Amino acid sequence: MNATRILDDLDLRGERVRLRPPRVSEAQAAYELIGERREILDWLEWSGPRSVEDMREQARLWRTTSDEAANYRLAILLPGEAAQVAGAISLRFIDHPGRCDLGYWIGARYQGRGLASAAVGHCLWLAFEVLEADSASACVFVDNFSSRRVLEKHGFELRAPECSSSACDARPRWNFALARTAWRERGPIQRPCEFELSFGAGRP
Repeated sequence: MNATRILDDLDLRGERVRLRPPRVSEAQAAYELIGERREILDWLEWSGPRSVEDMREQARLWRTTSDEAANYRLAILLPGEAAQVAGAISLRFIDHPGRCDLGYWIGARYQGRGLASAAVGHCLWLAFEVLEADSASACVFVDNFSSRRVLEKHGFELRAPECSSSACDARPRWNFALARTAWRERGPIQRPCEFELSFGAGRP
């Protein structure tokens, strides 16, 4: 990944989802999908927002940067004029500029529509084709079969049946990885139908 190639803004529009930075005006809708929703939060390393203001702060700080890379937090929206919030997806490069680490969630009312798979597909295109990552990774809690299916659909391979746990959560995890070369060989590449990208020097 080119250390100076850091996104200032983006908008990816596909048939099933639209991905772009979250907006402060969408904080209430996002909070209603994730705030205190144990059926979702129990599968995330994130403990969740404490308030709508937490979601507003996430929108304001959708991108964080280091000297070499950036992390991005994007809203997953339904396509169309309404642009209704359905979830979120993160691409993390800080501390490993050549590798994109993915994390995502979908609101309960929107699950089962293929939105997570579509969002992951567009983010892999962004990571590999635009941001020049060499590989992608994702770690999910053991028994989260829905997330596992999403990752395996895109070619991710299980690297360890139960990877090491973090200090804050002792539950075992599945560790998945995907190389850019393997992603390209799978084809066809899931490009967004339309996209807008702008780049800067990596500073807000």
